[in-house]
Amino acid sequence: MRNKQKVLFILVLLSVSLSVKSSPIKSEPSVRIQIIQNKESLVVDFNGSWELINENSDKTINIESKDSVFFSIKSKNIELICKTDFYNIISNHLVLKAKNSTSTLTIHDVSFGVGWWWEGKENRIYEGEIHLYKNQNNNFEVVVHLPLEQYLKGVVPYEIGADSPLEALKAQAVAARCEAVIALTSKLYSGKNHDLTSDVECQVFSGNNKRTKNSDSAVIQTKGTILTEQGEPINAFYASNCGGMPELISNVWPERANSKSYSVYSSDAKKRRKQNITTERKAKKWINSMPNVYCNPNNGIELPIFSQQNFRWKRIFNKIELSKMLANNNNYGKLLEIKPIKRGVSGRIIKANFIFEQKTLHICGELKIRQMWKPALRSSCFYIEETNEDFILYGAGWGHGVGMCQSGAVSQAKQGFSYRKILNHYYPKATISIIY
Repeated sequence: MRNKQKVLFILVLLSVSLSVKSSPIKSEPSVRIQIIQNKESLVVDFNGSWELINENSDKTINIESKDSVFFSIKSKNIELICKTDFYNIISNHLVLKAKNSTSTLTIHDVSFGVGWWWEGKENRIYEGEIHLYKNQNNNFEVVVHLPLEQYLKGVVPYEIGADSPLEALKAQAVAARCEAVIALTSKLYSGKNHDLTSDVECQVFSGNNKRTKNSDSAVIQTKGTILTEQGEPINAFYASNCGGMPELISNVWPERANSKSYSVYSSDAKKRRKQNITTERKAKKWINSMPNVYCNPNNGIELPIFSQQNFRWKRIFNKIELSKMLANNNNYGKLLEIKPIKRGVSGRIIKANFIFEQKTLHICGELKIRQMWKPALRSSCFYIEETNEDFILYGAGWGHGVGMCQSGAVSQAKQGFSYRKILNHYYPKATISIIY
């Protein structure tokens, strides 16, 4: 073995811990993902043979491939209307089990992006064991049971884009696995019937809709791999586009500011820190600039559409309409000014006063500031110009800016970076570890 190869081999061994001393997860767990929370009825198309099990009885209903079933709740019973049959079932819990490993089903009109500008509905394809619960509102809660690695195959392509380079997909797989491990152990998103949710408050799980061989391969090649600090799993936060400068976790989630990886900067970010974009004048200059950073779509590397649209952005709001929106329909009078009080190191506003004629709202928190708008703003890194009729927002980035910049990860992968190097760039104090 050549000397360079020996050195590389040793570095790889040093960077990968084969066990995590404090992780309670030693083998691949099963996860319960809530995909629908409160839906009055369901239309489900079956691809392959399935069976429907009533938890309150021994009776099983066989559903054949190409069948379409309408589920509804009438008089507290669950009704099923098939092509040729009708069933009225007394149950609060039904289970759909596939008869073979290739069977899937399609649920119509699954909501996604609720409360954000991309909110919508789409038909989604799922596999695994599907649980239908009748909730206290006599609506359906739908939960998918899957092994963790299979769950990640439905997360990775939706979170970073299925057409991303393999090394970026692998970095995303590791980060998403970290999120899932932390969620399972902390119960952060759990409910009576689920461990995780499927939308942006947790991480987006879209079933089989966007899966590709490449995205599946990224999950398979990183099986059981997470990031740790001192032998403990970390929550590897990520966001779409940092706008050129990462944000400190203490400025976004002070209660989560324990991981050392979030209190340091990568080498290129350290250089940009000298610009001190926490002041209003320099924040404006920064937002108007096109810095030479990985997530800049104009740096010669072709980046996804979401990067092209959100590295720098502009929004125009009519003053009267914005006054009503930000006042949440309260009678505060006209909006006079949005005054940033404190910015984070990335230029994101973390404290602001919304000054109306009759009241001033003091808002703290990057996300709370974004969510004053409906739908929420892409980022709180913005400045405002005013005309007679409008407030004009000029902004940078999409998301909170903490941890991995997905746009930057794609750029680095296209320049030949390995997923380990990408992860080290965004989580410089973390260790790549294998837990099962």
